[in-house]
Amino acid sequence: MVRAANWIGDAILGLPALEALRERFSETEIVVVARPWVSELYRHHPAVGRHIVYDPGGEHQGRAGFRQFVETLRAEAFDAAIVFPNSFHAAWMAWRAAIPVRVGYARDGRSRLLTDAIVPPPPSCYGHQVYYYLQLLFRAGWVEAVEPVSEIRLALLKPERQGAAKLLEEMGLGGRRYLVGLNPGAAFGPAKRWLPERYAALADRLVAGLGAEVLIFGSLAERGLAEEIAGAMKHTPVILAGATGLREWMALLSQCRLVVTNDSGPMHVGAALGLPVIAIFGSTDERATGPVSRRARVVKQPVACSPCGLRECPIDFRCMTGVTVEAVYRAALELVAETEHG
Repeated sequence: MVRAANWIGDAILGLPALEALRERFSETEIVVVARPWVSELYRHHPAVGRHIVYDPGGEHQGRAGFRQFVETLRAEAFDAAIVFPNSFHAAWMAWRAAIPVRVGYARDGRSRLLTDAIVPPPPSCYGHQVYYYLQLLFRAGWVEAVEPVSEIRLALLKPERQGAAKLLEEMGLGGRRYLVGLNPGAAFGPAKRWLPERYAALADRLVAGLGAEVLIFGSLAERGLAEEIAGAMKHTPVILAGATGLREWMALLSQCRLVVTNDSGPMHVGAALGLPVIAIFGSTDERATGPVSRRARVVKQPVACSPCGLRECPIDFRCMTGVTVEAVYRAALELVAETEHG
């Protein structure tokens, strides 16, 4: 059993570790346990045999729901568990399920729940978050080495891509139209979000400069943000925030020829789909959580107080207000020229 990370970006950064497990244990069934909003990432992934959804907000709510879920895991008779989340609860789940070998980092007071409680390495030892999960396997002796990761790949089936193309055609966006996807949200908090009016101005420039059609993605909670951007634009974008499930959204995103995004889960999805990605960073550190892709570029304004890692800026938001529309537009044109014209 692999207890997956709880957020989309973290789950994607854990995929190389899953692939390393698959390579090391080629004949072993790997079953991922994940929250509902993450579980669909693992569908069709070659490293994963099955995935089991843990839904504490629904079917597995409360003590009775958790007890029922633990019994489900116990019935699976897993030989071992890898616990990627740092939480006490994730380790407790594996312990309650009576899984004989339980591997995870010794954090949040959970060492006694793990048979292999691994001392976390300092960030200087692993750098990017993608290596945090690989280091867990290495330090536990489950893999022989931590190999460099230059890209991460998500799997979409041909019918999924065809379904997205058909849906876009029904919207009047079929054929060879130049689709640009915007992801102006970030679930972590407003400190990671570039200004809506600048997304609007950038979108209009991309329409004028590339003949683009603009799609605005996001969660249902971010639909208001998408509508604010659309209202500030001279041109009319297509708002898809909150309109699709995860797999359908991934397939629609895969049809884009350029993605502009904040540091977020969708940023990592776009990179893992092999798309050209412009990632705007402010309060966070691109060296730790940046997109893992040769086709991604980071745009940021260096300031003394960044990275702070805060959800909201306590001062004047200088890390984001310093990122101009011109800087992002120029980076986008350079990336387009590099990826499409060699």
